[in-house]
Amino acid sequence: MTVDEYASFQRANGLKLTRIDDIWWGEVRPFFFRPLLPYTEIIPNSKQYPFKSLIGGVKHVVPSGEKNNSNMNYFVFDDLQRYSLKRVKDKRRNEIRKGLTNFSAKRIENVKEFIDEAYDVYISFYRRTQYNYLKERVNNKYFAAWATNIFKYPQMVIIGAYHHNKLSAVSISYLIEGVIFYATFFSDAESYKLQVGDFMIHIVREAASLTDAKCIFMGMVTGQKSLDNSKIMRGCKLVKMPAYYRLNPIALYFAKALMKHSYKKLIGLT
Repeated sequence: MTVDEYASFQRANGLKLTRIDDIWWGEVRPFFFRPLLPYTEIIPNSKQYPFKSLIGGVKHVVPSGEKNNSNMNYFVFDDLQRYSLKRVKDKRRNEIRKGLTNFSAKRIENVKEFIDEAYDVYISFYRRTQYNYLKERVNNKYFAAWATNIFKYPQMVIIGAYHHNKLSAVSISYLIEGVIFYATFFSDAESYKLQVGDFMIHIVREAASLTDAKCIFMGMVTGQKSLDNSKIMRGCKLVKMPAYYRLNPIALYFAKALMKHSYKKLIGLT
């Protein structure tokens, strides 16, 4: 996907976006902005920031050697072309083999098939995790609208994992400027116990090894130990990039005084 196509996709999903010059800024919290591609390097104050950020704030990665006051932390799989099951640590390799025994993988290319089969999987996933991001998708109408938006972009790689010919999990990935985003994964509760998560990551990494992509972006550090540690245990690399943040002085005061965890997350200490 091009960055503009990705912006169009995310905007249709409800993310508020502002383009200034050549940078897309996402309003990831009310009045707080980050580049749509979170690893985008910007020299502090060299670009115009979104006007609304004066109320809240802004954060972005900076080039090496530039002024910084924080870190941007995220997970990746790198060295993609050298990946093979033989190179995975023993315990994790056994988990993947368990997944390979229980599941088969197929690319889903029909939106009706996706809506009909994936909705129940998503509901099971929601009940297990209470995943709050865009939780309106538990309503079938909103789930169908989300699915329809996904299938507008043929660059999306939508993979289904099947157990006894029944859809059990879904992953959605896309390639932007040499980076594969492992953007969405959900599974039903039974398949989660059968290592479908390890199976799906293996399928994507194996496919990525045949490309010239630089890395697989696995998301930001959340500060939730169980979620972050699950990525580290699967072999993700933790990347810490020097970053710059600017926050409204009043918001900064309250963050330091009353929202210490959020402040630590802002400056990259989590």
